[in-house]
Amino acid sequence: MKQDIAAYFIKNKVISWMLTLIFLIGGTMAFFGLGRLEDPAFTIKDAMVVTSYPGATPLQVEEEVTYPLEKAIQQLTYVDEVNSISSRGLSQITVTMKNKYGPDDLPQIWDELRRKVNDNKSKITP
Repeated sequence: MKQDIAAYFIKNKVISWMLTLIFLIGGTMAFFGLGRLEDPAFTIKDAMVVTSYPGATPLQVEEEVTYPLEKAIQQLTYVDEVNSISSRGLSQITVTMKNKYGPDDLPQIWDELRRKVNDNKSKITP
């Protein structure tokens, strides 16, 4: 089979050169059509909410700070995923937004997230 293909192209040099020329022109056109930004644009759709609770154990931080904030954040319709880490005196909540929201939507989303967190400050233990 392979020898048949090779023999065909050896016998038909015009077809071989035409295919070579087509691939060369097509490759050159594709090369010049590629985007060449040094720093391509991409959108970060994650936010981190960090709260401190000095002197608290990880369990206290989780129950008194992390859970109430997570519950409030999950009420936002924009949220895709919420992950949290509670450690001694510190709560870290990572919020990932749904992919359907673009860079133009994010400033409003971040404002709503800030408002939601600020509205719940009074509900968490200082």
